[in-house]
Amino acid sequence: MLSLSILLPTYNCSCVSLVTELQRQCAESGADYEVIVADDGSPDQSFIAENKAIERLAGVTYIIRQQNVGRSAIRNFLVAQAHHEWLLFIDGDLSLDNPNFIRNYLRAEGEVIVGGITIGGDETVWKNNLRYRYERAYEQRNKAQERQLHAAQHFRTTNFLACKSVMLSHPFDEHFQQYGYEDVLLGKTLEKDSIPITHIDNPIMLDSFETNSVFLAKTEESLRTLHTFRKQLEGYSTLLRIAGMIRKKHLTGLILPLYKIAGKWIKHSLQGNKPSVFLFNVYKLMYYIHYEKDPL
Repeated sequence: MLSLSILLPTYNCSCVSLVTELQRQCAESGADYEVIVADDGSPDQSFIAENKAIERLAGVTYIIRQQNVGRSAIRNFLVAQAHHEWLLFIDGDLSLDNPNFIRNYLRAEGEVIVGGITIGGDETVWKNNLRYRYERAYEQRNKAQERQLHAAQHFRTTNFLACKSVMLSHPFDEHFQQYGYEDVLLGKTLEKDSIPITHIDNPIMLDSFETNSVFLAKTEESLRTLHTFRKQLEGYSTLLRIAGMIRKKHLTGLILPLYKIAGKWIKHSLQGNKPSVFLFNVYKLMYYIHYEKDPL
């Protein structure tokens, strides 16, 4: 049976329910396990205090870091803390309603295994939430069969298992200090080094969603990250491919004035009560092309 280190980075979120269920399933499975949670300098002390409840659970370690180091560095830190052969990475702000989650991973085969996500949440509560609408619109792409078609491009750090030796030889690139795309680059690196990525249907649940304004701000930050690392990510981003086609067809001159005319209106609409997934995709493309021209 695998020896398993479950690694959870957290930032301004409660992970008590998630860690409690993970620890219960590990104990039930009889696996040799540990759960290591590292708070990446959360400014909201209430979450840190709430998460201290996990310290009473057997096999669980809670590390509170004073300085925020970013999504790549905190995961590399967790790898360094791990004692076991296999590392299971899970984002700390998710939920687990899959009773066979740990057992499925213990039975899985491969060097890098991606379990995927499922979208939860009450539609009556979240129906006007942009992130919820976006995730629901593309939920089918979360199926393992779909992800496996382009395994490296669909690699995500949300929920994956990897051999520790792989992660030690392929650490997250700590040049990625802002939000977004550090997982895409890791997927590309693994593929380049001929390390197979296996996708399975063993989802964790996303059932809580940031406000429309926060989600838009994170999206814009990720697009700026994409621009910064565009050469490294070439071939692994649909948006980069479309932006390249627009440049080749000399259509940038149409997009830029359109962004200046309609960008603020679209953003305002996306922050409202009836956000459109179509307009969200349009806005992302316009924002990227505008930023590419004027990265200030």
